[in-house]
Amino acid sequence: MQVFELSLQICFTDRQPYEEASERIGSFLDAALGKTERYRKFHINRVFKLYTFDLPYPLESGHIYEEGKIYTVRIRTILEELAVYFACRLPGSEAAGIQGLSAELGIIPYYLLDRVYTLTPVIMKTGQGYWRGGLLPREYLERLKNNLIKKYNFTCNTRLSEDFALFQGLEFRNRKPVRVPYKNVVLLGDKLSLTISKDERAQELAYMALGTGIGENNARGCGFLSYRYSRL
Repeated sequence: MQVFELSLQICFTDRQPYEEASERIGSFLDAALGKTERYRKFHINRVFKLYTFDLPYPLESGHIYEEGKIYTVRIRTILEELAVYFACRLPGSEAAGIQGLSAELGIIPYYLLDRVYTLTPVIMKTGQGYWRGGLLPREYLERLKNNLIKKYNFTCNTRLSEDFALFQGLEFRNRKPVRVPYKNVVLLGDKLSLTISKDERAQELAYMALGTGIGENNARGCGFLSYRYSRL
C-alpha cells in the first residue's frame, strides 16, 4: 500500500470564508469525478472513497481566502489510479468557484510513525449526534480503530484481526466542538493528537489513514492528518 499526495495550486473566483472552503473543494473534486462514467459511478456509490484533503494554505488574517490569490491544497489517496486521474483532471479545470492550476504528485514514505495530528476536524456520527453525548473516550477510540479496520478490509479484501492496540495515547486539541458546515447542516468534530502503537498492524493502519483520513466524511475534507515519524 502507498499513500499518494497531490499538491494542487488553486485560486478562488470570489472571496471565500474559511468555514465554507471544505464544501467548495469537495464540490470541485465532485465535478472532476463527474467527467467520466467510471468515476461518476465511483462518486455516487455508497462505499469508502479512500481519499481526503486539507484546507488551502496559506490562510489570510480574518480567515478569508482572497479572490484570485494562489493557494495550495493537498489531496491524498491510497488509490493510485485516482491520484493520477486527479493529477491530470484538476489542473485547468474550474467548478464551484475554484480554478485548478498546477499540480505535483508524490508519495509519502512508509516509516515508523510516532504520532498523527488532525489538521481538519474528525467527524464521528452517533445516534445521539455529537459523540460526547453517548460515548466514553475509550469507546470513541475504539470506534476510530474499527472504522480504519473496515477501510483496510475493504481495500485489501481481507479480514484483519482486531486484537491489537492501535493508539497508545489521545489528546484533544480543542476545548469545544469544532463546527463543520455540511449539506445545510452543521456537524461537530474534534482536533486530535494520537500516539501510534509500534505494532505492525497499527503502523499499517496509521499509514493508510494518512491517505484516507480518520473518522468519517473524509471525502469532504474531514480527518486529514499530519504526522511525525518515530526517532527509533
